[in-house]
Amino acid sequence: MNRALVSWALIIAVCAGFASPLEAQNRYKKKPAPKKEETPVPMRSIRIAPVDDSQRLQVKRSARRIDELVEANYRKHKVQPNEMTTDEQFVRRAYLDITGTIPDYKRARIFVRSRLDSKREDLIDDLLEDPGYASNMYNYFADLLRVSDRLSNNVPGQPFAQWVRVCMEQNKPYDQMVYEMLSAEGRIWDNPAAGYILRDSGMPLDAVNNTVRVFLGTQIGCAQCHNHPFDRWTQREFYEMAAFTYGTQTRISARDKQFGGKNIINVLREELKTVDEGYDGGGKYNRILIGNLMQVNDQKRNLVLPHDYAYDDAKPKQKVDMKTIFDPQPVVKPGDTPRVVMARWMTSRENPRFTKTIVNRLWKRAFGVGLIEPVDDMRDDTVASNPELMDFLISEMHRLNFDMKEFMRIVYNTKTYQRQSSPEEFDPSETYHFPGPVLRRMTPEQVWDSFITLALDDPNKYQREPAELQASLLKVDLASVDAMEVYERDKALRQVTGKYRYAREKKFKHQGLLLVRASELPQPLPPSHFLRQFGQSDRETIEGNSDGGSVPQILQMFNGPLTHLLLDKKSMLVVNVTNQKDLEDAVDTIFLSILARYPTEQERAIANAEYEANRAAGLGNIVWALVNTREFLFVQ
Repeated sequence: MNRALVSWALIIAVCAGFASPLEAQNRYKKKPAPKKEETPVPMRSIRIAPVDDSQRLQVKRSARRIDELVEANYRKHKVQPNEMTTDEQFVRRAYLDITGTIPDYKRARIFVRSRLDSKREDLIDDLLEDPGYASNMYNYFADLLRVSDRLSNNVPGQPFAQWVRVCMEQNKPYDQMVYEMLSAEGRIWDNPAAGYILRDSGMPLDAVNNTVRVFLGTQIGCAQCHNHPFDRWTQREFYEMAAFTYGTQTRISARDKQFGGKNIINVLREELKTVDEGYDGGGKYNRILIGNLMQVNDQKRNLVLPHDYAYDDAKPKQKVDMKTIFDPQPVVKPGDTPRVVMARWMTSRENPRFTKTIVNRLWKRAFGVGLIEPVDDMRDDTVASNPELMDFLISEMHRLNFDMKEFMRIVYNTKTYQRQSSPEEFDPSETYHFPGPVLRRMTPEQVWDSFITLALDDPNKYQREPAELQASLLKVDLASVDAMEVYERDKALRQVTGKYRYAREKKFKHQGLLLVRASELPQPLPPSHFLRQFGQSDRETIEGNSDGGSVPQILQMFNGPLTHLLLDKKSMLVVNVTNQKDLEDAVDTIFLSILARYPTEQERAIANAEYEANRAAGLGNIVWALVNTREFLFVQ
């Protein structure tokens, strides 16, 4: 491949149409050269799946049935339900829970002033069709699935991350989404869902524990080494379950028959030394060389019990037969790999914990507490706090064919969800009967995105470059590629992920911070970043996000760059406040922007006094004071 192929024009062409480098070269011949100072901003075409307007009456019926079941529990356990939320409380909660950010002041004002009887259900439907819905759901699943920009040293994670994001945008049925992850084959740029299997490459037993924990809400990890001390699982049962996926491989051999029996990596490394004078044969090109060996595939491979197996129901090193941990046992169809059999069993409606787990997780997203807690440690004797409600929610998820958006639409329309939050701290040792959602702190992503909403005119303007861009450069056929093409692709890749990305991001930065929604930032971020300091996961553990406080958080809120950003003359908050005709409107705008409500008489008097004492700086002090309140950081 000619060196001229790797040029700024090539990268623009690849950005524009996700083409292969050769296709991009041919396409570019027909187009004039762009201005050198322009930086291409590749954008995916995003369409958020709409809600089903024809189901409004059914949504109301289902929501009413949920309320009836919850209220029956009130009477049974003598629980006094919370008051209904005010419009100000509801609009802020709905935006945070559905789109992951507070409303801007105009939307908050419009909702609060509206006199439509249907304004709450209208708002719910509008938000479920907002790009923020997909962004917020992605943040949740990224934490659950440990999504990372790099799945291993040589496997990029962005194709998988984008696939998860697209699943949320398209509202892919949950059972289908999980099945595609568990049964995926091939390279990550050919089949991005394979990223789930590649995430635990080389750890087949740990992968089984993670899969059961995430999708079945059950922890069997202890049984990997010995019979579970607190649950019924035996070590043998763990190995019987692991036998389904033990033959799953995540890498093909460099001496695979398609390469003629020779070590293709060594061959290409030697050839690269003649192309790249500074290359010493090391790992410089491994993203392309080793990356294209990383392919999910299935081989016939028997799992045996460990050599120190100590129980009398089997012998050490005895071959293990495949058996699922729950009945009914799966039916094997001709041509199925064991992994496909397991994937079909796991996502089946007959699986006693698959639907229950996702229903419980989604209920917790709305209320802060699951019907079963912890959500990932169900046992045979676990009973939901409201068994009749759990049964109804499971039946609804089945009726909806695992449509998560329509399921949450029902939940958000319940009176139970629209009650005021319970201010008392949730005690896991006591059963919670949902007099309303629990008062909970914003997630790290909600805090960040709320600052972005306050500061920017269009928080959704920026997108990460499409995964297809890097994939088109990384993807090669190792059996036919030559060293020159590898060299040129690597060079283009370094430009795309280096100076061109930097140039593109420059106008979105403030004091070194990329001011975009959390879902568009690198995954994970460095420990010093605002999001990590507020508890965002390092993506090494399942649901690793935390909501605890810390000294760095206080420093960020008191004197960090985001707090200062709100008072910058270009900040939308400042623009909106300065555009008001008088002090009363200016104070209203500050309160509506930050807290989605108007100030009380006492608060207005304090704000007026602050302005009289310090003029414009006084307005800045009001902003600073409000973003440092508990009311701002918590979802009421």
